[in-house]
Amino acid sequence: MIALAALAVVLLGAAWLAVVGMVCLLTPERARVALAHMGSNWRVQLGEHIPRAIVGWAMVLHAPLSKAPAVLEIAGWFILASSILILLVPMRWHNAYAVWWAQRIPLAAYRVLAMPTVGMGALLAYAAL
Repeated sequence: MIALAALAVVLLGAAWLAVVGMVCLLTPERARVALAHMGSNWRVQLGEHIPRAIVGWAMVLHAPLSKAPAVLEIAGWFILASSILILLVPMRWHNAYAVWWAQRIPLAAYRVLAMPTVGMGALLAYAAL
């Protein structure tokens, strides 16, 4: 039961990466606004990092059953730990960092990074299955 739930969460995380990639490709302006909004209030902060931490934990749990156990385990621990650390730093730091990047990343770069993001989502799903 836990293994099935972990797989479902990892697949949802993979689908989320694909959606983010498509948003970057089709509407880079919207992606920039979303990036600048990260950490802007507690609802956004928790809505970003609690699901991210859950996906990281699911990757750790599902790693032994995956096609790439070491990769999923290491990536899962990294995602989980970094989400916890970001939640522990002052939220204004997180938002300032997000705004700083949003102001500097050219819109064309969102489109360039879209396909690797979709690809990573597909690769994550493949490794999990």
